[in-house]
Amino acid sequence: MKRLSLKEKLTYACGNLGISLLTVIHMLFLVYFFFPPKDAGIPYHIPQTSFFMGITILGVVMSLGRIFDAFTDPLIAHLSDKSENKRGKRIPFLRKFSIPFAISYVAIFFVPVPGEISVINIIWLTIWLFLCALFLTLYGVPYFSLLVHIAKTSEDKVDLCTFSSAFWFAGFIIVSSASNLWDGISKIFGVDRLVSMQFAFALLAIIGLMCLSIPAYLINEKKYETNDIKIVNERLIPSLKKVLKNRNFICYLIGNTGYSIATYMFETGLIYFITVLAVLEAGVQGTLTLIIGALTLLCYPLINKMAKKIGKKIVMKFGFLLFALTFIVISFLGIGNMNVYILLGMIVLLVPYSQATFGILPSAITADCAAYDKYKSGEDKPGMYGAVNGFFSKLGGSLAMVIFTSLLLLGKDIGDDMGIRVIAIFGTILSFAGIIAINRYNEKEILSYTKQNEYFDENSYTEREENSDKINTV
Repeated sequence: MKRLSLKEKLTYACGNLGISLLTVIHMLFLVYFFFPPKDAGIPYHIPQTSFFMGITILGVVMSLGRIFDAFTDPLIAHLSDKSENKRGKRIPFLRKFSIPFAISYVAIFFVPVPGEISVINIIWLTIWLFLCALFLTLYGVPYFSLLVHIAKTSEDKVDLCTFSSAFWFAGFIIVSSASNLWDGISKIFGVDRLVSMQFAFALLAIIGLMCLSIPAYLINEKKYETNDIKIVNERLIPSLKKVLKNRNFICYLIGNTGYSIATYMFETGLIYFITVLAVLEAGVQGTLTLIIGALTLLCYPLINKMAKKIGKKIVMKFGFLLFALTFIVISFLGIGNMNVYILLGMIVLLVPYSQATFGILPSAITADCAAYDKYKSGEDKPGMYGAVNGFFSKLGGSLAMVIFTSLLLLGKDIGDDMGIRVIAIFGTILSFAGIIAINRYNEKEILSYTKQNEYFDENSYTEREENSDKINTV
């Protein structure tokens, strides 16, 4: 089977850069924008208190948006898998929904009643969160499904996920420096913090849209199609059940869901860890993230080689361990006379390996499981595998949103920081639980599909069938 060129890998990866530039805005700043600390200079737009048993309005709305997103994933994946569009199964989705995807992720910050706590703002937040979820699914599920068609071998899957994840993390670094961007806008144009944040996010969204369009218009999906694929004509539920019968995939999903919760707590909580626990300026987040990002990118070649040499499973287990240690270090910030810069330095050294690991390997493992299913059944369901993976990741994110915002009620201010410290402890527990779950994943069985790929070449499927007896004899 023909291997991918560097140009093909970079073209595909640009889409994930666009996804990153948009989704990381919400990951890092949505809670901060609508649930800010007292001295952040951001006016309140929605109620800042619990309305039922410690649950906040923001947590409920964000959680419902994620749940809606998760449940639409299988539906969109099924439609994508069944598509017979002449341009391919995935590319038409990318072209049609890139613009609404970008618009929805920035429009949410342009509240209709700025500077006031209003029911209208709650309605606005709810509507746009649901639209964000919908358009992310309509672009994201076909985009990640495309990976299985483009990368035929396990090595190419790891390489493509490495490039794609590196681009995603580059977007993360760019967005994490948004505080410097909105400070610059505020100084140059003389606008307040609210307006400067809105325009900073709008600028990031425009760049993100440009990146989303690159794979949508430069990848010829038909070029990668083969004739060894059965058309998926069965209904949604039976197709979903078949995917969930892959026990190894389930073991991986449990571990990755735990990571989804833990990483949300780390990434969303980072600005609180810095400004409340370490009592430093918010701008330190950009500097810290820049250093972590640079080291993470340096870890990508290491993760790539280790995954190929010793397997993805072992690499992921070690990633969970280092992530658990990260949360333990965070819990000591601001305690006694411990130097916060030393602790932050430890975090900078611990996080990159974990970030690189979980940036690359989840998509590669999902693609491996989809390829294994195709090898065993002949049915091509990468969309459904990606959707199930996305469902559990988003379910984890939904739980994290409710848990995170609720725990903040225990204390989110300097001198009253119990909620933030409990978040760090919870992240530690989840990371250790992830090690237990991923340990049950049988990687050797899943990668048995690569035995078939050893005999792949550029001949037609019919010719390979004619040679199958010879292959089996060998």
